[in-house]
Amino acid sequence: MTTTNNENILMMFEEINQKLDRTNQQIEKIGQKQPEETDNEQISELKSTMERVYESQSEKLHAIENAIRTEKRKIEFTPTSTFGMAFFFSMMFMLLAMTVWNNSLRNQNATLSDNDLKFRYIQMIGHATDEELSAIDTVFYFNRNSKGIKTLRKQVETFEKNVEERAKIMEREERLKREKEKIESQLKYKK
Repeated sequence: MTTTNNENILMMFEEINQKLDRTNQQIEKIGQKQPEETDNEQISELKSTMERVYESQSEKLHAIENAIRTEKRKIEFTPTSTFGMAFFFSMMFMLLAMTVWNNSLRNQNATLSDNDLKFRYIQMIGHATDEELSAIDTVFYFNRNSKGIKTLRKQVETFEKNVEERAKIMEREERLKREKEKIESQLKYKK
């Protein structure tokens, strides 16, 4: 957007320059003709006035062009630039914050996974006494035993698979029982 504005300003000044050039050319033509009716003094005054206006306009044009040129700045990412250092340290801070956040989420996820496994184990055995709960807490927290946790997980998963298979078998038996009753009732009606 600023480039467009700068270009518009430059185009306006170029138009002004062209108009001033045309007026100078017209003044020169008038000066060359020097009709008898006009006074040389008036022409020279007009010419000097126009030259002063032209010079002041060209000075203003050059001042604006220089101002536009000096406003163009580059953003540098060098180790010595303030902006580069601030950017670098802010990125490092963001990286550190993301690492800490990721680590806390991983710890929280591990805790939730452990609690889920403990709940499923208690569901598997059907009851939990104080001694069993303290033994589970010892395996998970106080003396963390990864092998013990893996075997516990395998036991729970095996139990859950067996329960699922039993549920499927019971569902099939129930369905077969309903079909048998339906067939028997149809046979009774036919007799």
